[in-house]
Amino acid sequence: MQIPVFTVDAFTNRPFSGNPAAVCLLENELDEALHQKIAIEMNLSETAFIRKLHPGDDFSKSCCFGLRWFTPANEVPLCGHATLASAAVLFHIQKNPNPVLTFVTLSGELKARQVKDHIVLDLPLYTAYPQVMGTFSFVSFVLHQAAVGDMSVQDVRYSPDTKKLLVRLSDTYERSVLEELQVSAQRFLSLEKTGKVKGLILTLKGNSSGKGHDFYSRYFAPWNGIPEDPVTGSAHAVLSSYWSEKLGKKEML
Repeated sequence: MQIPVFTVDAFTNRPFSGNPAAVCLLENELDEALHQKIAIEMNLSETAFIRKLHPGDDFSKSCCFGLRWFTPANEVPLCGHATLASAAVLFHIQKNPNPVLTFVTLSGELKARQVKDHIVLDLPLYTAYPQVMGTFSFVSFVLHQAAVGDMSVQDVRYSPDTKKLLVRLSDTYERSVLEELQVSAQRFLSLEKTGKVKGLILTLKGNSSGKGHDFYSRYFAPWNGIPEDPVTGSAHAVLSSYWSEKLGKKEML
């Protein structure tokens, strides 16, 4: 069996930047174990598998497809950058003329649409809740201490839908502090073994008084075999909800 595989740098217009994902077009059903083996072979943070939902479907003509994402370690329920990469392959390589593509996924139906020279994704929105005292709040405290040490933390939230822990640094810090922070993500594996956390988001309020960024973030997911991901759409499904509430904005940079 031959499977077309594309490597796409998502969230950028420059080669060798952004966040790379592999995209596989499946003409036929693929043995379940082969999904993971291919993802291991590709060795990128995500490998996406686009499949036809009906025998008569065509990658160049149909508007609805199945989509799954695998890290080198396991299947994940949502991946933004590999969804964007998948849409790019269908729009630009397969020359699919449909203005909107629908992907049937573990996170429901996701839509990608062409807007001028961009591709716009509609992703789910997930709420992150304040931590309450208890066993898990202690685990989250240990994790964020491992990530940022004795730095001042303004807020800690947990998203049960995505199993992501959000740690917001104090507004007194500049962007450079977040960028230069040395994080030993592999340490997280020994600190959190319950399966309740699958990703840790570090975020910081931006300078949005003018045209600056509203917030910054970094994302770590060693539980999925990804020490740090360059740009993470699924993390922004949590960040968007959080910062929209905090900033009172519906559109953010």
